[in-house]
Amino acid sequence: VEVKIEVVIPEKERGKEEMSANGRASPLVYKVNGTARHYHLEEHPIASNPYHNPKDVVEASVCHVKDLENGQMREVDLGCGKALLIKEGGEFHAVGHKCPHYGAPLVKGVLSKGRVRCPWHGACFNITTGDIEDFPGLDSLPRFQVKIEKEKVYIRASKQALQTQRRTKMMAKCISLSNYNLSSTNVLIIGAGAAGLVCAETLRQEGFSDRIVMCTMDRHLPYDRPKLSKSMDSHPEQIALRPKEFFCSYDIEVLTEMQVAAVDIKNKTAVFKDGFKMEYNKLLIATGSTPKALSCKGKEVENVFNIRTPEDANRVVKLAASKNVVIVGASFLGMEVAAYLSERAHSVSLVELEEVPFKKSFGERVGRAMMKMFESNRVKFYMQTEVSELREQEGKLKEVVLKSGKVLRADVCVVGVGAVPAGSFLKQSGINIDSKGFIVVNKMMQTNAPGVFAAGDAVTFPLALRNNKKVNVPHWQMAHMHGRVAALNMLAHGVELNTVPYLWTAMFGRSIRYAG
Repeated sequence: VEVKIEVVIPEKERGKEEMSANGRASPLVYKVNGTARHYHLEEHPIASNPYHNPKDVVEASVCHVKDLENGQMREVDLGCGKALLIKEGGEFHAVGHKCPHYGAPLVKGVLSKGRVRCPWHGACFNITTGDIEDFPGLDSLPRFQVKIEKEKVYIRASKQALQTQRRTKMMAKCISLSNYNLSSTNVLIIGAGAAGLVCAETLRQEGFSDRIVMCTMDRHLPYDRPKLSKSMDSHPEQIALRPKEFFCSYDIEVLTEMQVAAVDIKNKTAVFKDGFKMEYNKLLIATGSTPKALSCKGKEVENVFNIRTPEDANRVVKLAASKNVVIVGASFLGMEVAAYLSERAHSVSLVELEEVPFKKSFGERVGRAMMKMFESNRVKFYMQTEVSELREQEGKLKEVVLKSGKVLRADVCVVGVGAVPAGSFLKQSGINIDSKGFIVVNKMMQTNAPGVFAAGDAVTFPLALRNNKKVNVPHWQMAHMHGRVAALNMLAHGVELNTVPYLWTAMFGRSIRYAG
């Protein structure tokens, strides 16, 4: 059941609409539980039939009522596409059969307590509404009508939904965007990764219709950063999380190549590196992390890379073709890059301080199995040593010298020795930063500064399954959830973070998925 509320303001009342202090028009405001919320109500007619075009609808008998037991799922074919039929608590539900994130078959996932979880990356969907309730991914599942006639189960669905297998939640738009002062915004989001984008989208999904500005040091709109080390030749438009048209449609402004130099929490102002200042009402800091660089002699030579942008990844792939590659650090990034380049480069050498890759994350047994798999794919390990020098010839990398005395031929070097939180611009702000540089937040992603929230890799937060111990969990899934919780609490919903951290990696056609 969809309920639509339309508010019509009489002509004589329109001049009395509330104006903000600076004279700009404010969006319509109503109060729920004493909390003011901004909503933009689009003028769509109320439709009793959710399928507007009868030609776009298909209805098919898919099974007998006794074919499914409670707690079972089945992929069913409607002729022009498939759906996932679910039986739980004696009731049937039908939703899209593919995860909108990367197309995983949800029938191979886990059904529990009214939700189905993706078998690949852990995204979670409500079986009644199709809504995404845990991440990664941005879109929800389409939901289809189910009816029972003469003990047969029928599904009625839109052909388009069956083909796309995804549904973007209804979103508000900004009211009177042209009336806004360029140097002022209601919500400012610093950082355009998963946390920042999910925050902006959640605000619009909840009906927020004031101005939202995202700013990023990157030159691109938000993209799927984990792909940089898994599919290194991907172009920015191939891994974009949303197309340019999406941001225009929902009035989410993105300022690219803009770096914030300082935040003044007293005057609620962000100061950019070029001197530009922007006032905000609510602020989200989601700047992520900055890769660590090598500190050895020769670190400034050419063809030594941190993988931070699509351009970095593309350049490494191009330079590595039939050449000698040295990767420093058996981190997730380092191992994924080694796996990707193993068939393209002449040689791949991996240098690591620890005895076994992933020992701290997955334990020695898994680490040794991974190491053996890599060695069978022509990757050579140099363990329990570090880089002491990078040697050059005519300004370009020629050799990597290890502290063990070994000299490795190298045309390209990729550095994956960890990262530090990107929050140095906050040192004089008054926002709480811990001894390691992480922004400290509570379960609602709030900092100690009123109206200032933080999310993603740059924060330390209380984790429920660790008895609320403060942790830093730099996972793609966790950044999504942080962004959603921050947005809901900007709107005073009082929602606390409650999710299980989940990560995945894929190398040589094998994957590791880790929950906890």
